[in-house]
Amino acid sequence: MSAPRGVLGDDGIATGRVAASEPRNPLFDLLPAEAATVPALFAARAERTPEAPFLLWEGERWSYREAWEEVRRFAAWVDRQAGGAGRTRVAAFLHNRPEALWAWLGTLAAGAVHVPLNRAHRGEILADMVRRSGARVLVTDEQGERDLAGLAELPRVVGDWTEIAPLEPAESAQPRPGDLAELMYTSGTTGRSKAVELTHNQLCRGAGWVAWSLGIGPDDVYHAWLPLFHVAGQADTVLPTVIGGGTVALFPTFSRSRFWDQVAETGSTLAIGFPNLFHLLHALPPREDDAGNSLRAGMTGAMSPGFIAEFEARFGMRVHDVYGMTEAEPIAFPWPGESTPIGSCGRPNPDLEVVVLDRDGRPAAPGAVGEFACRPRVPDVVTGGYEGDPEATAAATADGWFHTGDLGRADEAGFLYFVDRLEHSIRRRGENISSWELETVVSGHPAIAEVCAIGVPSPLGEEDVKVVVAPVEGGSVDPAGLRTWCEGRMASFMLPRYVEVVPALPRIATGKLMKEELRGVGSGTWDAGG
Repeated sequence: MSAPRGVLGDDGIATGRVAASEPRNPLFDLLPAEAATVPALFAARAERTPEAPFLLWEGERWSYREAWEEVRRFAAWVDRQAGGAGRTRVAAFLHNRPEALWAWLGTLAAGAVHVPLNRAHRGEILADMVRRSGARVLVTDEQGERDLAGLAELPRVVGDWTEIAPLEPAESAQPRPGDLAELMYTSGTTGRSKAVELTHNQLCRGAGWVAWSLGIGPDDVYHAWLPLFHVAGQADTVLPTVIGGGTVALFPTFSRSRFWDQVAETGSTLAIGFPNLFHLLHALPPREDDAGNSLRAGMTGAMSPGFIAEFEARFGMRVHDVYGMTEAEPIAFPWPGESTPIGSCGRPNPDLEVVVLDRDGRPAAPGAVGEFACRPRVPDVVTGGYEGDPEATAAATADGWFHTGDLGRADEAGFLYFVDRLEHSIRRRGENISSWELETVVSGHPAIAEVCAIGVPSPLGEEDVKVVVAPVEGGSVDPAGLRTWCEGRMASFMLPRYVEVVPALPRIATGKLMKEELRGVGSGTWDAGG
């Protein structure tokens, strides 16, 4: 007899289903099939509600019909660049702006592969990503051209939209749901960033479950500031809004001082952010109308239960604590119509089986902490692997499960609880930072013999960056000077807040670094301030 839906089975697997009702992905209220592609999704929405508002940006407005024309106009430009070369890859190095949407969706509408690049990256890290992307063309803006200059031999760069705007919209291509849609770089923990392979079906079905969890409908306006080069900016924000027929209010970045004005100006009903955003908003001086804003729900991840309750009470909204990652987004989220226990990130995505594995790789007992792993119930909803990195792919997909590298637990009712990250990546301001990449850059400083980058708890939630450095023999390191040296060589979110100078890094007999001994912030640690 099978385990009751929503309850851990004898094998420790959280089924992700409840006995009372069968979840239905709202994606398939818009599309007739059980698998989907991004262009088919957007085309269906544009046909059903052509004049409904899709995008708000700096006082401008695009309907779904107008947006679909812009998307297909970019697709026509991609077709020209392809020159019969098949499934072209298009890299995008753009901040949030309407053109970033047209480039992303237009690339997919052309049947091509989109490779979004983090706009904050600089130097050799960025050059490496461009080289690995396999892109024939790269779309950016004028500042982006300057940031990219001299890094490597680059594909074609478009500095403005003048050659795209006059084109006639192309007919959308017909990729298959299991086709590769994107290569999205995600931070490594001990190596360079990995190129995650994402299919159309993975993006669409995952977005459908987010829309279901949040109950997105045509009256919703999603305050969207998360970068479109992140999976959350795409599959947790834009695509769920399209599925529900709502409106995306796009902003270049998060602004603490302008957030509530932006919500009021756009009538936003939904918001998204990493825990530090909610902490920053909660730290604002109380206002009489705090609970009178238009937001009804927000989406975040790994936020403390007590703080969620405080935030909800003050601002009169529901906060959905969810769990996911680029490789499988989302993995768990609150289900509509039921009460999610405090501290839980909800039930598993109905498309996934989720298990908590102990140190021996066996399913852990309910309540025991282990590594989250998942596998698909339907095709093409978990990454197929990391392009160009067979070893990382094999390690992550051992035994038919995708191993997340995250620690968590499951209760007897099947609710999941995120606990911590298994490895030593650094999570700062919503960004995953590869300690290896950061260390690689810092080690290029001529006065440094060795370096260790670690995360230390931040008062805003998540972590701040600390580097521990040992100078070359007979040399010295000025912490403030090192921080200045790092500027321009890495993304701003990677810049170390703390610098500690030591004679040598502590290692065990085998040479392995003793990172845990370096996490403290003592009186001898230089602090750049938060």
